[in-house]
Amino acid sequence: MRRRDFLAASALTGAILPLRRAYADDVVPAKGRKFIFVVNYGGWDPTRVLAPEFDNPNVDMERDAGATTIGGITFVEHVNRPSVTTFMRDWHERMLILKGVLVPSVAHENCLRLCMTGSTRQDASDWPAIMGGMQGADFSLPHVVAAGPSYPGEFGAFVTRTGTSGQLPALLDGSIVGWSDTPAAAPSSRAEAIMDRYLQRRIAGWNQGVSPGRDAELGAAYTAAHERATSLKGLRTLVNWSGSSGFTEQVDFAIDALSLGVSRCVTLSFSYNGWDTHIYNDVYQSQNFEALYSGLGALMEKLAALPGELGGTMADETVVVVLSEMGRTPQLNAGQGKDHWPYTSMMIVGGGVTGDRVVGSYDKLYYGHTLDLASGDLDEASGQALSSDVVGATLLAVAGVDSEQFLPGVARLDGALSG
Repeated sequence: MRRRDFLAASALTGAILPLRRAYADDVVPAKGRKFIFVVNYGGWDPTRVLAPEFDNPNVDMERDAGATTIGGITFVEHVNRPSVTTFMRDWHERMLILKGVLVPSVAHENCLRLCMTGSTRQDASDWPAIMGGMQGADFSLPHVVAAGPSYPGEFGAFVTRTGTSGQLPALLDGSIVGWSDTPAAAPSSRAEAIMDRYLQRRIAGWNQGVSPGRDAELGAAYTAAHERATSLKGLRTLVNWSGSSGFTEQVDFAIDALSLGVSRCVTLSFSYNGWDTHIYNDVYQSQNFEALYSGLGALMEKLAALPGELGGTMADETVVVVLSEMGRTPQLNAGQGKDHWPYTSMMIVGGGVTGDRVVGSYDKLYYGHTLDLASGDLDEASGQALSSDVVGATLLAVAGVDSEQFLPGVARLDGALSG
């Protein structure tokens, strides 16, 4: 019995029982990893947390900030951002910071698509859609977007939005039928049970003695769809489906969806005072980062408190990817703001990558250095740019997906993979 089927059956009987399996060395198989993408739309300023450039005369740093090192992570510490320091202290051993990531555009929408798909093609699928879609048969909702961008491409059938006005929970409990121009009453529980049995009999009848080919494929699709619907109905009262409001609600939804086996990937969005700080950069970026890391700390604590499938915790099995679609210029403008910049930094917390490590750096002009992708070391002579498509290929590898299928010819950052 699959984990989500077990949990769905337990939900129907009113009892959720923990599923424990052998767990060793906190190593989770790549295809067993779950993912949360936290997208900070607007363009953050890495020099306020992830990129301490105090020795670079061409970068305007905060006067009252300083560089602090915890383990292998050096970051920008500030008295107004205590949550950043707390997060680094608690999670640096599982953290990989990527500095100087090239996103070759300075337009928000282009950069966002490049960050999430590695391409500006309209039909390109984003990383969580690919990760979820490649294991679509194992989850009721393989990739759920609680808030933020979504580029499903060919995996549209495996991507679901919660909706900004409660559309998904209304769909699950049937109340959405009253939203139409000609509203109708939802069926009674007895009528719903009759319809469920009817569907089950029709599917069984279709599959009985069907010949290989198109009819058999349709029968398999009907069976899978019915299984997913049954699973979701069993979980509709156990998951906080209204995850598209505040970040805390998004986090709670993501944890429900992943821990109950509903989804493999969830996309969240964080915006406090807005990241597009063309004026008063330091004020708004500082407030945003403090609120973001406070929320990330709560997310990781909740993951660490829940049992995972393999005997560890959900924190052992979940990879949290935190990114923004672009960076900001190295120097302040006349309005004490910073404008768009095609180099940024990202943070990954979880398995599959080498933790307690920073890969990449910036040169004196605040461009990203080229790297030896096999090791992750600086290589100015013959290295490659740490571009957004390279990051994507690497994330797909962490998920156990052959990146060549989706990013042909794009090298991975193998030096950042833990195996």
